[in-house]
Parts: sequence; C-alpha cells; structure tokens
Amino acid sequence: MNNTLVFIAVLAMMAMIGLNHLSAMITQKLGSIRDPLQIWNALQATGVPIRIRAWIFSSIVANANPYAQSINFRITELRKGTACGVMKETKQISNPFECVHAAALITFGEMVGELALLSLLGKNDRAVLTNINTEYVKVSRGLLTASSIVAPIKDREATEIVSCVLIKNASFETVSKLTLTWKVDLQSA
Repeated sequence: MNNTLVFIAVLAMMAMIGLNHLSAMITQKLGSIRDPLQIWNALQATGVPIRIRAWIFSSIVANANPYAQSINFRITELRKGTACGVMKETKQISNPFECVHAAALITFGEMVGELALLSLLGKNDRAVLTNINTEYVKVSRGLLTASSIVAPIKDREATEIVSCVLIKNASFETVSKLTLTWKVDLQSA
C-alpha cells in the first residue's frame, strides 16, 4: 500500500514537471503573450481536460508576467474582449486580518483585465497600464472570481481605453471593483 502511494506521488510529480516544460516550450515557441487568444484557442483544440488547459494557460501567463506568479490563479475563460479567472485565498496572499491582501486583489484584477484587452488588440498594437482605481466593497475571503468585458475598439484613433474588472466571492457578492486606464497605440487596422 505504501509503495503504491509513493508510486502515485512520483507519477504526479513527473506529470507536473512535464506540464511545466510544456508551458515553457509553448511560451518560447509563441514568443510572447501578445495574442493570448491564439494561445487559448490552440490549447482548446488539443482536447486536454479543461482543468489542465487552465493550468497550462495560467502557467504561460505567469511566465510572461513573473509578478503574477505571486498569486495562485487560473484563467477559466478567454474570448474576444472577455476574460475570467479564479483565485483561491492562501496564506501567501493573506494579510494580517485573515483576508486576501489588497495587492493580490489588484494583481489578479489587473491580469484578468489585461487579458480581456489584449484579446482585442492587433499584432502590432500596444497597451500600457497608466492608472488603476480600486474600490474595496467587501472583505475578500475564499475563492474569488474576476471578470472583465472590454467593448470592441471602434475608434482606431483612440489613445486611451478604460476597462473594468469585477471581483466576486463564492456567494457572488462583489468584493472589489477595478477601473483600469490603458494608454494604447493602435497600429493595425
């Protein structure tokens, strides 16, 4: 019985190492995460179970944005102009008051909002975050879900885009609202 548990643990470890190498290889092959929708759709086409796809994609995002590695998150949905993700409260992201630290909430919200915006941009377009305004509505604990919907970009002359991110708890109560202001350089038609 003990040998079986050791064998399963070793197999699980080997699988995790293999998935880490796979996500690093995908990141290297695609260069950057400038087109997250392309990576998401490529993973969707593999037939890999959703939980593993979400983990691989989140690992790719974390490789592209190392600061995002400080929080434990999963991107669960990505479509043109829309991104959703989940983050579980852990000791590493908690503050002394036993709830999710404000910096972790902002990192999570910014990442989800950025993916929603990047899914609308062309290959040569650029976006830089210039302002984050965060409203803390309720104490954040447990499993949190962030979602962002960015309207299609109709004015190709725009130099600024404002997007919003809502973060909700497991009871679907809004715990935080983020307003993200992006300076954009829209090159492609």
